[in-house]
Amino acid sequence: MGRPNVLLVVLDCVRAANTSLLGHRRKTTPFLEEFGREATVYTQARTTASWSLTAHTSLFTGVPSEGHKLQITERLQPGQTIFDFLDGEGYETGVFTENPYLTVHPSGLSDSFETVVTERPDSTDVDDPSETRNGVDGFWYADRLAEWIDEQTESWAACLNLMDAHMPYATRDAYDEWGADFYWATHDELPIKWEWSVYGEQLPAGVGQLLEPLYDGAIRQTDAILEQVIGALEARGVLDDTLVVITSDHGDGFGEPPQAATEPPAVMHGMGTQEELFHVPLVVRGPGQTGGRRIESLATLAQFPDAVLAAFDGEADDSGWFVAPDGQTTAYQAPPTGQTAEYAEQYTDEPDRFRQSASLVYRDGPGDTVYKRAAWGDDEYEAVVRGRRSESSDDTPIDRPPSDVVADSAEHSETLEITQLAAGEDEMAEYDIDGFEDIDLQSRLERLGYL
Repeated sequence: MGRPNVLLVVLDCVRAANTSLLGHRRKTTPFLEEFGREATVYTQARTTASWSLTAHTSLFTGVPSEGHKLQITERLQPGQTIFDFLDGEGYETGVFTENPYLTVHPSGLSDSFETVVTERPDSTDVDDPSETRNGVDGFWYADRLAEWIDEQTESWAACLNLMDAHMPYATRDAYDEWGADFYWATHDELPIKWEWSVYGEQLPAGVGQLLEPLYDGAIRQTDAILEQVIGALEARGVLDDTLVVITSDHGDGFGEPPQAATEPPAVMHGMGTQEELFHVPLVVRGPGQTGGRRIESLATLAQFPDAVLAAFDGEADDSGWFVAPDGQTTAYQAPPTGQTAEYAEQYTDEPDRFRQSASLVYRDGPGDTVYKRAAWGDDEYEAVVRGRRSESSDDTPIDRPPSDVVADSAEHSETLEITQLAAGEDEMAEYDIDGFEDIDLQSRLERLGYL
């Protein structure tokens, strides 16, 4: 085998707790369970942040969120990601997603890829537009990825980000196994920024429970898309030449209660310290790997560049590439800036409560146990996570405040080159990338609930 291909599949918003791979009561990920029999399944993987931009930056660079602190008002300068490294080694690189932060937003993440494929908002380029409520979904991107692979004559590296489990949902009827008319009516009537209606107490946090069955159907759809993608690699005879990493950038909340005294309930993502936001699925198949294994040790997505380099250097079997160094990892969310900070003022009577940082420290424990110490602003708590369940505790082996641990991590992290965007650039309406003109960035961000 020559140099391996690299495929990173990000199941946007999919949390570990709702995957049947890790024990969820609904059969949401049957294919991922099957694929995991010949891959490495990490049961205690953590992302480094709870929203797309910062989480993907860490995933691509290996620098923890407290190290780079990239915000929506800043740009990552080119040449600093693992995909840039592979491009320099002669790889063809591509990203395929509706996620605007990876494609059309001027954050700079799209600069890591030669090919950027994203749909026009009014696209109808599907075999049967009636199959999906929005016209284009993850199956469309899976097809574009397969077509792109067919064109490659050299080793390639791709990121496929699937937004099917991100609200608003547009699940095909074939995978909407647990939805009901009442649930869908609730979904369709909620405001795009429904989390702020909860934070401002115009809606009860419990309304999220009506959305979770729809979320599970959306995860079931992402699983079917995964099956198509892996089947395409197998049919083309390139699966055994490819490092496949399947994970999520962060989870999602449906009103789970706070654990720190002043933090909000977990609603959607981007705010809070709850496990529903940070515990993510992770399945890795090294190039040529055939033996499955289950790793219960604490793992971190910040190890992705190291995993790629291990495969690049000839290792064919993932024996623990994502295990957290020294048994400890961190996560961090900077206080919100821009419009998110303004929403706190607009929707709530206590805006400062929602303008706090989130600092989390995890330490590996025995078996499938992880110790956690976290802080929302100045409010700290300790917890023990066993499997998918988090329990409050006042006795963990993490003996330093999480803010101190995170500060030390930031001080010793690699420095990334980041610059401020020009005034208004983070909200620019149009962006021309790889032939896609007139993509309304603001409309897309609003449709996904980011604005």
